[in-house]
Amino acid sequence: MNRIAAVLMVLLLVIPGAYAGQISWSVNFLEDTSSNVQSVREMSLVLMALSGAQKAVGNTSADKIDSLAMRLLSLQNSDGGWGYLPNETSNVVDTSYALIALLKAEPYVSPVHRSALIEGVSGAVSYLLTSSSGNGWGYVPDSAPAFYPTVMAVWALGEYGYYYTESPIKNAVGFLLSAPSTLPAPQALALKVIALHAVNYPVPDDIVSNVEELLRSDSITTLDRAMLTYALELVRPLDFTTSFFVSKLLELANVSGDYAYWLSSPTYPLTTPEVVKTSAFALMAVSYLEQYTPQLPAEQNPYVAPCSALESLQNDDGGWPLVKPGPSNEKATYYALLALKYCVPTNESVEKALSWAREALTVDGARMVSTHRFSPAYFYALETLLHFHALSAEEKEKAINDIISSQLPYGIGLWGNNLGPQPYQTALAVRALVDLGVPANDSLIQRAVKWVLGTSNGGWGIYVSTPYFSYMLRPDVMTTVSIIEALRGIVPEDELKPHADWLVSQRVDGGWAYWKPYYDPMSGRVIQEKPTVELTVRVTDVLAEFGYNFSRDTLNFVIGAKQSGEINGKSVETAFAVMYLSRYKFVPKVTLDDVRLALGSELFTLVTSGLSKNETEKVVGSLIELYGNSFVVANTTEIGEGYYIVVAPYGSYNVSAYNPYLSFRVENGSVLVANYTAPVDSSIVLVPGYTPGGNVLFVFYSPSSRWMAVELFTTGFIRYIHGDAMVLTYENDRFIQKVVG
Repeated sequence: MNRIAAVLMVLLLVIPGAYAGQISWSVNFLEDTSSNVQSVREMSLVLMALSGAQKAVGNTSADKIDSLAMRLLSLQNSDGGWGYLPNETSNVVDTSYALIALLKAEPYVSPVHRSALIEGVSGAVSYLLTSSSGNGWGYVPDSAPAFYPTVMAVWALGEYGYYYTESPIKNAVGFLLSAPSTLPAPQALALKVIALHAVNYPVPDDIVSNVEELLRSDSITTLDRAMLTYALELVRPLDFTTSFFVSKLLELANVSGDYAYWLSSPTYPLTTPEVVKTSAFALMAVSYLEQYTPQLPAEQNPYVAPCSALESLQNDDGGWPLVKPGPSNEKATYYALLALKYCVPTNESVEKALSWAREALTVDGARMVSTHRFSPAYFYALETLLHFHALSAEEKEKAINDIISSQLPYGIGLWGNNLGPQPYQTALAVRALVDLGVPANDSLIQRAVKWVLGTSNGGWGIYVSTPYFSYMLRPDVMTTVSIIEALRGIVPEDELKPHADWLVSQRVDGGWAYWKPYYDPMSGRVIQEKPTVELTVRVTDVLAEFGYNFSRDTLNFVIGAKQSGEINGKSVETAFAVMYLSRYKFVPKVTLDDVRLALGSELFTLVTSGLSKNETEKVVGSLIELYGNSFVVANTTEIGEGYYIVVAPYGSYNVSAYNPYLSFRVENGSVLVANYTAPVDSSIVLVPGYTPGGNVLFVFYSPSSRWMAVELFTTGFIRYIHGDAMVLTYENDRFIQKVVG
């Protein structure tokens, strides 16, 4: 008899267990269960749950995930889909489950299996795209749309990177918002929220309120609660309410030895599928916020810029190639020189590069004028010399005349190539003229700008003109970000905003590629490009001007690309890595993540200043329930060596003595943490600090926010602290969470 069967037999003898260890024990349960599951759906749910839990348990299941992913891939049919059981006809629901599972497992699949996984994912995406009716999905191709297959297909394609404004997702979302479902209502609601979130659709407030209302009910099943909790975490910012619902789900876990699992209906006969589905969704929910935070060695600086690598790429003629070895290139030289100023360049390197750029400008300019083809190569050579003030007034005047002369013969204010006028070349020409001193309100400039803006409402690409009609091919990220860069400061921001929004929709895998993956009906395959450092940094900087902040994700992307060697030998990629990483300075400091990692592994002394005996007992009891018996209550307010949790009124301690990196003060009824201000009366602040041999967590409160300091622990929110500091404010019956750093 295997361990899973034994557990099911003694189920009634098991009682809900303590919180500590439940995630890792649930991972144990599903790992062992995976060998018994038969259906594609169960296998996929196990794979999804194990993959989602890895950050919480320190990537302990990579081998199991790898083998399970390969087992799932082996069941894929020749049409790219999966059936409910092996060798059954493909259907949309099970194909969607499998695709989601493989996408979530991808980071943990071994390199030798990566190509097989990518091929399988591509086949699954193609199956789903070709199975769409245009308004949604039926259970099999060419069948009427239904809720369950549609919601799963939307979820799956959203995980792959599709945005809700794209076809065929756009119509499917409209169908989902009103379609009836034969699934239990709570589960249908949860899947709807998960799918809408996956495609970045703003989930309506009334739907989120329905999720919360159901979670407050005691009449839903454990499976309902697990799915709804996971859905709520995706769309509602972390606060005491979401933390409470996660804690409530944790209370329902059953523990047997080193197993933890959830049951939706604890009656006999028990079935493995019921236990697997409930436990999988429950593990996804309880591990979603429990992110494992690795600590970098103190001596390692992840922000170090690859200056030496960039310098070594310079050719003997002074320029930089796109890829080493290779001929010098105008664009590569331009960005290399921009980046080199963040390093310690030699005058010789810069002078050689400028000399090469001057020669390139002469050659590119002559070719441009003779062919009436404005070239990006000329643009970058010109911008290089302008940036370093290396052109005389006469040379600038000649450049203006050359650019004007390079207009297409049949259009004033139009530049392009053999396909006719192009938004890309025209925008670069406009930028060059303005940088050379031509006023932005010049009639030539304004005609060109008006034409570029008139070619598209969202993203730009190659433009094809004929005597009878004109049209734009698929917009791409490179062209779009280049045009926005060229026109900013010339064109009002609101006229560029739709194109910035289009760029947001193209984000994939934490960055931007030339094209977001798309299905090409001509070739019958998915066209997929890898995100690059250049495009990711350029788009991040452009979008910041429109209120979008992807800086943290972009930093991680750039660091990852540098550490993986992805940028090696590539001048432009290396240059952008230098420029972006140079914005950050590495200073070792304590964070709330450090405190969070220490909870449960170190002995903490609890200091409660101003709390009643009952409140202190609640705090201690909650900590012990969450982390085990590793807390003692101090009979003093002094902080000594080791690890401390201090719950105290504002002004009780000098924060700078424990954390010199954080600006913190209370004045005029407000608390200022770094650059964030909150009202004292309705806020608590969490600040980490140093102690000899450990660290301290300060939880500051006012008389009217003292209850929040207690609920920080009793709701389990303490498990999710992170950042340099946190401010929690209660306004209009809702919590506002601000993470500083």
